[in-house]
Amino acid sequence: MDSFDDSTLSVLEAASVDEEALKGLSRDDLKDLFPGPGNFLRRKKIWEFISQNCENTMDQDGSSCSGCEIMPSTSSMPQCLPQTSTPVSAEKTMKMPDPPEYVVYTDSELDMVRSEYFALLRNGKEKNFKMSKELCCRLIRNTITSMVAILRASPMGKEVTYPSKLEMRAMSQKIVEYYPMLRDSDANMPYLTIYTKMYKRLQNMRSPRKRQCSIPKRGAAKTLFSADNQNIETDFTDTSSCSDTVVLESSDDISEDNSSAASPLPAPSVPKKPKSSTKTSPLPSKSASCSTHRTMVASPTMPANNVDVGQDSLKMQARHYKTLSNMYNKPNAKPNQNDVAQILDLEFEARRAFVDADITREEDRPAKIFEAYPCFKDVRNAMDELRRIVDGTNSRYIEEVKGRWTEFCTKVQFYGVWKKVLKPPFSLDVHSVDFTLALFNALPSLFPSTVSPPKNFASCEALIHILKSGDDPTLYLKKRPLSSPVLLFDGSTTIVAVGNVPVTTLPQEDFSEGMLVLMAYYYTLHLTYPKCVATLLSVIQTEVIADTIHDKDATSAYKKAMADWRSFIEK
Repeated sequence: MDSFDDSTLSVLEAASVDEEALKGLSRDDLKDLFPGPGNFLRRKKIWEFISQNCENTMDQDGSSCSGCEIMPSTSSMPQCLPQTSTPVSAEKTMKMPDPPEYVVYTDSELDMVRSEYFALLRNGKEKNFKMSKELCCRLIRNTITSMVAILRASPMGKEVTYPSKLEMRAMSQKIVEYYPMLRDSDANMPYLTIYTKMYKRLQNMRSPRKRQCSIPKRGAAKTLFSADNQNIETDFTDTSSCSDTVVLESSDDISEDNSSAASPLPAPSVPKKPKSSTKTSPLPSKSASCSTHRTMVASPTMPANNVDVGQDSLKMQARHYKTLSNMYNKPNAKPNQNDVAQILDLEFEARRAFVDADITREEDRPAKIFEAYPCFKDVRNAMDELRRIVDGTNSRYIEEVKGRWTEFCTKVQFYGVWKKVLKPPFSLDVHSVDFTLALFNALPSLFPSTVSPPKNFASCEALIHILKSGDDPTLYLKKRPLSSPVLLFDGSTTIVAVGNVPVTTLPQEDFSEGMLVLMAYYYTLHLTYPKCVATLLSVIQTEVIADTIHDKDATSAYKKAMADWRSFIEK
């Protein structure tokens, strides 16, 4: 202790710590005596002194401890072995009858605790000495990790990847031999606590696995089809147990890996190849042309052959569809909007292949789709589907569309005056009911089509119909000559209908966005624009929906209308 400075000696003297007591101090004791970062070097110097003195003392007295029994105050303490010249240098390796050779984990702190224990053991003061919980956990964790790594690197690692119970038991015995302070009081099984902790740690280990794609290749598909009763047997029990699922198979259209899926709509027969022509809008857009290529004979969970299903396999999409169906099977079901949107995102490719398929007449398509996907009776889900089709990666797409619609309405009122279709004064609020009604009546004339509407049927009737007092909406829909989406407005309530099916109602404050709702259902249900308003809807498609139309698909009426519109807004 002569190498210590006066400040250190004064603190030790005040704490009644002599040279013999100093050897028993721990790191925590030194922090209590010399707290703060300013005493870091002083603590380090004292700790080095304690370490050197402990090792020198044990080297001098090690021969008297080797091979003898030291009987402290309790007779249950076993021998002071290890069987080497010094306890600190005890054998750390554990040799099994067959390779590999395991090693007990140790580090500087564990060695220091072990040296401190044997220093107390010589004086008979080791009874209450315990290894800290942190050090014990480190010892167990690193020993198990070392055993697993050594085993897997050995020749036996090709057959087994984890140590056996016999090896775990032998290692726990070796640990309590090397660290006697971890012994249990039971003389017959002093290693039981360490063995239990090691076994628990081994059970919690998880081997790293290679990342697999959504459809791991396992050879031929394990799916059996029955054309008689349309039952399906797969290795997914929850899919096959559904009594109302039907599998449609076309060997020309479905790949070997993606050869099964569930469908909620039974079909009596399935053609082998898709039809050469598909119904699209009069002016196919880029997104529409993509859906044209996807048009195949399919079910709601069966994408076409040339569609890359990147996020989920067909079977997983079938599970997603089943989950979605179960959410709406309960009476008065009101599923969480976020949950429904997430499932619709996962099942998008298979659903679009089903919607775009030409297996039913367009007049019957809305009813079939609403039967398979009742979620689309909610306007929010239809608008979200519009976003997926046109710009699936843009989470703010709907907000941007509404902003473009407001800007379009602001410009079109002056365009109507220039065309002498609208007469001022106008309402300052473009979202008001009066302005919206006037806009719906004027739009077909501002962007006219070459085809006249049906007899006794105005062009604006393809977009909106004003119900008079006492009119029955259902009766009107049955007599309506068009099957396109339409708004039915009675002055206070707005009904959204597709074909002869009333779908939902719009709040009064959303009436001004009724045109966007109609466009959403045109896209969601993959419907053809009525010829009498095809030019108008094509203009809205490009100017508001931001879905461009190929020049080769643009009609002369559309080109003329766009030329007049652009010449006006550029002035």
